[in-house]
Amino acid sequence: MNSKAIELKHNHSLKSLTTIKIGGEARNFFIVNTVDALRKLVIKLKDSYYILGGGSNLLVKDNRLDNGVIKLGEGFDCILQKVKYLEVGAATKLNSLIKYALQNNLGGLDNLAGIPASIGGLVAMNASAFNRDISQLIKNVEVMDKNGEVKQIKREDIIFSYRRSSLSNYIVLKVWFDLPKDNNLKIKINNCMKHRLNTQDFSYPSCGCIFKNPEKFSAGFLIDSCNLKGLRQNDAQISLRHANFIINLGKASYSDVDCLIDRAKEEVHKKFGIILEEEVKRWS
Repeated sequence: MNSKAIELKHNHSLKSLTTIKIGGEARNFFIVNTVDALRKLVIKLKDSYYILGGGSNLLVKDNRLDNGVIKLGEGFDCILQKVKYLEVGAATKLNSLIKYALQNNLGGLDNLAGIPASIGGLVAMNASAFNRDISQLIKNVEVMDKNGEVKQIKREDIIFSYRRSSLSNYIVLKVWFDLPKDNNLKIKINNCMKHRLNTQDFSYPSCGCIFKNPEKFSAGFLIDSCNLKGLRQNDAQISLRHANFIINLGKASYSDVDCLIDRAKEEVHKKFGIILEEEVKRWS
């Protein structure tokens, strides 16, 4: 484990830390490894900060960010079996948790396989796929509020909805999961990954899905119905494979992606009267 409680980097590039490979520099970039160091930093920054997880579902402007960027480090990356429940640090990558689950025949996570994210971010946004939410597996969540106070919140006291939760006002520190035994997890994961590879676009960097699915229709279907697949703005393109993906063909900028997002919203509203809601988070 990194012996430093906190590490500060100035003018640190965020481009390589987002899955779409777009973003400027963080004036102050903090890697934090202890709860105490995080508490002191949160109090010092007074809500003028962003929390960076796996960098998926995130669109960062190309300019320098004056707000601090905090990334939870190795001190928050852990998986521990606690009698009935599994305790997982917020910085733990989903693929690490799924690997552990496979080794121990623990089910429930197969539908999320292939998402390049950390546990804290997945839980805060209530990640879902194939009609199952991660919230269905949660027992308790430990969080830090904007005053640096740490507390545990029971599952029943958290408001979860589609791609949203009441945890967005906190920093998630760790999560306790109740994962059922499942001896067929490998087969389920393979089926999930096969479906993702057949339907989603992994050929170029992307944020994943740009929009939430409205009632009755998928956002991808609506955008595709407007004949927008393949539409380009410089090096940003609405994917030919999955219309709810915008891919970076090489040197796409924030404004390029923003232009395509606006065009998709405009055309879908014009044709269907539906206002698409963005799933992607923006930093500026």
